[in-house]
Amino acid sequence: MFIPLILLLLFALTGAASAEEPGEISSSQAEISEAAEPTVTISLENGKTVSGRLIADYRKEDGTGLTALQRRDGAIEVIHSEEITEMRRTETPFRPMTQEEAGQSLLDDLGEAYHIHMTKHFVIAHNTSATYALWCGKLFESLYTAFTFYQNRRGFGLGEPEFPLMAVLLPNRQTFTEYARRDMPSAEGIAAYFNRNTNRIVLYDFSEVETVRGDLQKKKKRASADIEEFLSRPGAAASVTTIIHEATHQIAFNRGLFLRSGPYPLWAVEGLSMFFEVPDPRSALGWSFRGSRGKVNTLRLADLRRILAAESGDPIEELIREENFHRDPIRSYSLSWGLYYYLQTKEPEKLARYLKAAASRPPFSVWSPDDRAADFEAAFGGDRKTFLKNFYKFIGSLE
Repeated sequence: MFIPLILLLLFALTGAASAEEPGEISSSQAEISEAAEPTVTISLENGKTVSGRLIADYRKEDGTGLTALQRRDGAIEVIHSEEITEMRRTETPFRPMTQEEAGQSLLDDLGEAYHIHMTKHFVIAHNTSATYALWCGKLFESLYTAFTFYQNRRGFGLGEPEFPLMAVLLPNRQTFTEYARRDMPSAEGIAAYFNRNTNRIVLYDFSEVETVRGDLQKKKKRASADIEEFLSRPGAAASVTTIIHEATHQIAFNRGLFLRSGPYPLWAVEGLSMFFEVPDPRSALGWSFRGSRGKVNTLRLADLRRILAAESGDPIEELIREENFHRDPIRSYSLSWGLYYYLQTKEPEKLARYLKAAASRPPFSVWSPDDRAADFEAAFGGDRKTFLKNFYKFIGSLE
């Protein structure tokens, strides 16, 4: 299923400097410190103000560029420099929201029809049955635990998220489509998404029988047996895959494996989520993680083998350099899964070093196709012919 990651809207980066251009942020600004930082308030031409922690300031003398703030709920505001009339530091230390504050902010945004369900790491706003919210919360926390185990085994030792991890569960497809218009031009072909700007997962209640029947007004309370019935349906596995895929994005970005302010290797972002997304019909939740290697994603594998059989060039080079997932989504996603699965199995130490290096780049800096290719080669070697031979052999050996 094509579930695109919402891309941060940088005005084509024509006004945003590369790390070498004037207006570069300092190294102290580039790192998001755990120490107390001042709250910055920006006044805009339209009379509004935005407050938060300064994470990038690329303003130039000619008035172009961008400035980025991170709000207390973790959302990132990217502002055109020409929109700014004043920017000042306050004496108020920046403090992330507590879970309770995050829950209230969600209710203020979504309205009184919604309720809050909290887990250890997640704040879930839902206009669904309590049972569905509870099930999603258990899925999220199960994934969080598995993600921690997996990354610790690979030497990451990732810290806890700085901000509460927020999810919005909408009651049906129609409401989801209407909500998604806030974040993207169209939600066609999308069943869920993680928005890097707002830092929210957004999905709808895939289990609602009345929604499938078209009765959007009908409501009923469901017990755990109804979730079991939902998981027994033919399309349930795809729904579980979707939820896990987007939640993996959120966890990975909030624990520092990738930077929400970018840049990042898109193939690795998607490959990691496809690594975790594999459903487990034997589990009461519909998903589980068994072992540090993970299960083979058989659906992605089938697509990948078909694609590789028709390739004559170097598909990996193109994937790394271009990252154009919109041109041929199935091809790009399948290659990303295969490349990530290969490297995490055969070259886990090199993969860890590569991801750490990518995450150390300054926020919003330009990572050109040539630079992406060079960094990949530096991490995994320049003998691409041997690399491809081993990659094809490995994919052929999977079951």
